[in-house]
Formats: sequence, structure tokens, C-alpha cells
Amino acid sequence: MELLEVVDAYDRAWRETDSGERRRLLERSLTDDAELVSPQGRWAGREAVAEWIGGFAERLPGARVEVSSGVDAHNGFVRYAWTITGADELPLLEGVDVCELGDDGRLRRVVMFFGTLPPGS
Repeated sequence: MELLEVVDAYDRAWRETDSGERRRLLERSLTDDAELVSPQGRWAGREAVAEWIGGFAERLPGARVEVSSGVDAHNGFVRYAWTITGADELPLLEGVDVCELGDDGRLRRVVMFFGTLPPGS
């Protein structure tokens, strides 16, 4: 699978309401031993990531996550920006994911950063 297809499947998993389809998208995009690391915690294994993502709609009803930039990649790492939009269509949060790829081209580790980069000193 091409890198853009991997990132697209992961992105769509965040918006998918059907748990079976969400897991199918995550199987296409995450390795079995995938890890999600965010300011809110760490989730090890694709199943734990699926459960965390599944609770997104409960934590932020009506919100959706979408990749909001191109995908940049080199030497087994990927980065892209994303935006969370509320039910009212207004942006709630933006951030960047930096990901490590597995040997098969799927995402092995996704490290989320919330907000824009802080200003330099």
C-alpha cells in the first residue's frame, strides 16, 4: 500500500463511527504493535489505539479529525498536520503527527503534538 493510502486510512478511522470498519481501516494503516503517543497518554497495540479512537466521538460529540496538510516523509518517518473541527464546523484544535513507519510501510508509532509550535526565544 502506498504511504498516502496508509495515512488516508488512518485519518478516516478517526471519523468512522462503525467499530468494525474502524478496525478494518486501522488494520490497513497500523502495524499490530502500533503505539499512539499523545499529550493525553500512550496506547500500545492496535486494539488499544482502536478503543481510544472509538471513544473520540463520546469525548467530543459531533467533532471530526481531518488531515489538513500534505504528507512529508523521509528515512522511515512521516509528518502531517491535522485539524479537529467541532459539530458547529469551527476549528477546535490543530496539531501535527510525527510517525515512524514499520517495515511493511504501515504506521508503527504515531506521536501527536497539539497546537502550533511555540514561538522562538
